[in-house]
Amino acid sequence: MDWTLDRIQTLTKPEVKQLRANAERLEEPGVVALCDEVLGGKAKTAGASATRLAKATKTKGTPR
Repeated sequence: MDWTLDRIQTLTKPEVKQLRANAERLEEPGVVALCDEVLGGKAKTAGASATRLAKATKTKGTPR
């Protein structure tokens, strides 16, 4: 199974931690690094920006 950053980001925090533990045990440093990136919050900044933009756009059109 190929793990990508996008795919790992869809997992819950406990699932990412478990995946990281398994990857470490199986000596898969690339997957460990991706999990660390997601757990460290670095990978979520781009997604969070997109979410904020979508919310701002959505509320822009609603009357107040």
